Amino acid sequence: MPFQFKKTVYQIAIFFVFALIFSGCKKHDEDSQPDKITSVKQQIAGEWELTGGVYIMYDETGKISYTEKLPFESPAPWYDFRNPETLYLSDRHGRQALAYKISITDNQTTRIDIAATSYDIDKTFDITAINDKNMTWVNDQRFDNPGPGFASRVYTEYNFTKR
Repeated sequence: MPFQFKKTVYQIAIFFVFALIFSGCKKHDEDSQPDKITSVKQQIAGEWELTGGVYIMYDETGKISYTEKLPFESPAPWYDFRNPETLYLSDRHGRQALAYKISITDNQTTRIDIAATSYDIDKTFDITAINDKNMTWVNDQRFDNPGPGFASRVYTEYNFTKR
């Protein structure tokens, strides 16, 4: 009987050790999100020029119905990320201060939410690539039951180069 008791205590102790290890790992992942957000904010700081990209519309059947290369305008817009919450957008409409927020989704996608401009609605972009010189944003909108003549999907990719 004492052997069975020691074996049971040993098994319970091992269970608690593994439970602590796994619960500690999950907590570590949650704590690392603010660190990742801070890192992205540091990488995004500075001036970025929109140097390329693509705008693609898909019809109700899923076929490409329209494509255009970015930037749409000349001179190309540029984005000045001066502090962690405000960016200054300079384009053909002038210069505007806009609020923005960096976030990390549950599936670890880095996102940037930009407030509405005076001529556009607010947008959410996935930051698909970022380094010291280049950055790529993607906005992939899908529409359920668009009907004939309407877009079922609009994919926009923005490529930036740091000034």
